[in-house]
Amino acid sequence: MRLADRLVLLALTVDGLIVGVLSVTFLNVYAGSVPVPVTAVIGAVLVAWFVRIATSLTASAVRYGPMLAWLVPVLAGLLGGPGGDVLLYADWRTLLLVVLGVGAPVVVSWVWRGPARPRPGDGA
Repeated sequence: MRLADRLVLLALTVDGLIVGVLSVTFLNVYAGSVPVPVTAVIGAVLVAWFVRIATSLTASAVRYGPMLAWLVPVLAGLLGGPGGDVLLYADWRTLLLVVLGVGAPVVVSWVWRGPARPRPGDGA
């Protein structure tokens, strides 16, 4: 893998982390008295796009880096803070965030499997 590809993968992983923080932060947005978990959908689309780009660069497990980086703040939001404060509550919005945020990138990486790995002895 070239250095430029590695830098792109690093940037995509950092972007996944940023999208994860923003997804957790704005998941509890309301329009009046109605919860609107739009960040679950936007986060899932962005992370799936990042994984799609990473899949076009490599077929190794590194392609899931943006999704794993996105998962770190989501899991941290489920943990209790000082005094028992939590960012994500156990309700349908959190479930939607996790299912879409993990499901969409996995489906995208399955559909676009990326470059074929050279087999040993092919001279590649």
